[in-house]
Amino acid sequence: MRSGRRKAYSRMQLEIYEQWYRINAGFEQVLDSLKALRRNSPFNAGEVDRFRKLAQKARAATNSYLASVVERAETEQAGRLFQDRLRQEQTEEIGG
Repeated sequence: MRSGRRKAYSRMQLEIYEQWYRINAGFEQVLDSLKALRRNSPFNAGEVDRFRKLAQKARAATNSYLASVVERAETEQAGRLFQDRLRQEQTEEIGG
């Protein structure tokens, strides 16, 4: 893979991981806020607990999906890099 494509891929991956981190930080904020509302408010504790469980389920499903897509992309990238390395080694053997 050429250096320019590799850098673009790295920037894209960094953006994905940063967004994934923000997603999880947002879920933590939701869960913490619901927990705080349950303790010190007129809201029904059972309903607040139900929403916390829904948020936990959404977080788990989101992370599962994102992890599967990232894993597939990383595996494909590793395969491309391996093929590039093999081609480079073959070129060096022929030329040197």
